Amino acid sequence: MIRAITLGLPYSAISDGHSESRLHHFRTLVIDKLQSRRWPLRTLRLTLPPLNDRDEDEIYTLPARINSINALAERLDIRWFCLPLDLTHGDNYRGRLDAAFALLFRQPRMFLNLMVADEQGINIRASHDVARFMLQVAHRSNNGFDNFRLGASLRCPPNAPFFPFSRHEGETLKFSFALETTDIALELSEQVREGNMLLADFADQFILRLCARLREIDAFGHELASDSGLDYAGLDASLAPFPDGSISVGRLVENLGARPGGVQGSLFITSILTNAIKSAVAISGARATGFNGVMFSVLEDDALASTNNRRALSIDTLNAWSTVCGCGLDMLPVPGSTLPEDIAAIILDTAALAVRLTKPLGVRLLPIPGGEVNEFTRFNYDFLCNSRIMNVAKSDVDFSADNERWTYR
Repeated sequence: MIRAITLGLPYSAISDGHSESRLHHFRTLVIDKLQSRRWPLRTLRLTLPPLNDRDEDEIYTLPARINSINALAERLDIRWFCLPLDLTHGDNYRGRLDAAFALLFRQPRMFLNLMVADEQGINIRASHDVARFMLQVAHRSNNGFDNFRLGASLRCPPNAPFFPFSRHEGETLKFSFALETTDIALELSEQVREGNMLLADFADQFILRLCARLREIDAFGHELASDSGLDYAGLDASLAPFPDGSISVGRLVENLGARPGGVQGSLFITSILTNAIKSAVAISGARATGFNGVMFSVLEDDALASTNNRRALSIDTLNAWSTVCGCGLDMLPVPGSTLPEDIAAIILDTAALAVRLTKPLGVRLLPIPGGEVNEFTRFNYDFLCNSRIMNVAKSDVDFSADNERWTYR
């Protein structure tokens, strides 16, 4: 029922023994309460406040801070932690990027959230620097795996639970839930596929059952906050896949009528699913944070990976779906020879959707070193599927000369 619990902590809590004892107490409470309810939990995570211009002069202290965070994660038996970098204004962030690049390969638990756009606009220069960063990270390995831990976040809110688009905000310890909700929708969608239920009835039943789950988990969040003393930041009810062959957003879309996945009508189905989630959140009264949409993560979804193998997906198609879902371009394999200007253009396109449509989106691409279009990835990891490398259209347009932040009026 709960995919992840993400703990947000201010930097002041890193070396604070009292804060660590509160986190240990929280972890013990979580395990006991989940076991008594027989609710599964995949991961417990940590996220940090974003580093911004004020931190540039203290960047030399970052390795020590991150070592402390890693040690804390080990003591708490936490699998991952996320370091956000605020790149939304100006260009005084090179030291932060250089330090983060080095840390990414020394800290296998660490994810990076590179913030390129906020509520008002997009940092054009940052889109190019992040594109180059992605390619540099990719070519440090044989298969491009490390970009799994790196994403460009575009207008993403604070205290969201899904990695790598997470960041802490505030001076108190907080927690949020990333939920498992795809199972409910998949079970109902089988009736649609078999001809025993109409789409409208599916939506009504999904909202009804999702409301019950949201109320139950939201009440659990408030109870946990009361018993632990940590602040409850909310839940994210997004439909997310898991590459075990049973939890697939791609299969869900196919069950609801868009067969094979990626054909015309997929965007319409996506809009129905997103509307149902938003409605359930509103009706339930649950405290929400994050995306609360539909996540099309190609390398984390066996059905989407299969759809991509049939060449039925493209970056343009997935960006079109992003207009009515809640994720963006997530876990897409692209050629390692892709130019940074073309990756920057992809980030800018998705950022424009996020800002103009006032919704959170992200970009997580995996350039595959030596890999070309239609060749297969070669990953061996519990969170990833393998699929064909997707085409990136080459363009003569280059925005790198325009170093301004673009603000929408």
